[in-house]
Amino acid sequence: MRRHVTLALLFVLGLAVSGLVAASPSAQAAEIRFPKAGPYAFIINLPPAWSSKEDDYGGLQVIAPDRASVIYLSMASDKEYMGVGRPLRDLATAIAKSAGATLTDKQEPAILSGITGETFYGEMTNDRGTLLQVKMVIIPMAIEVAATQTILTTANMSAAQRTALDQALRGISLTGKR
Repeated sequence: MRRHVTLALLFVLGLAVSGLVAASPSAQAAEIRFPKAGPYAFIINLPPAWSSKEDDYGGLQVIAPDRASVIYLSMASDKEYMGVGRPLRDLATAIAKSAGATLTDKQEPAILSGITGETFYGEMTNDRGTLLQVKMVIIPMAIEVAATQTILTTANMSAAQRTALDQALRGISLTGKR
């Protein structure tokens, strides 16, 4: 995995959730393919008023209008943490550690577009001192490639904000042969 991606991932998300990152509505289209090229990609159908922004670290931020939640999508590749027989927790731990997040022991199966993976949970504190909930979904796409969907939320989200986040998550799928 590109080291700069893991180092910046949750830091950038923490800034976005705290409202410090300006979300330019660079992508308000009905459907977005990310990355634009390559055998594996996310297909994102943005809900109204949500924005997306490709960052300098190889990821895509999908940002709620009120900044109460951010979904960070990326394709990770790393020989050190991925491959045959390597648990996905190794990759999740590396991403979390480099971003200053702490994972809990909670881990459960995940499925996205019919492809199975694992979900990991944790938390982190952003630079404003706000405790953020982390939900990291890792879906292996090839021996050394995994789709990562990291959801960062504030702990005090309202029911309406959770419903909006759920709608945004339903609009995300994976494409590519495995």
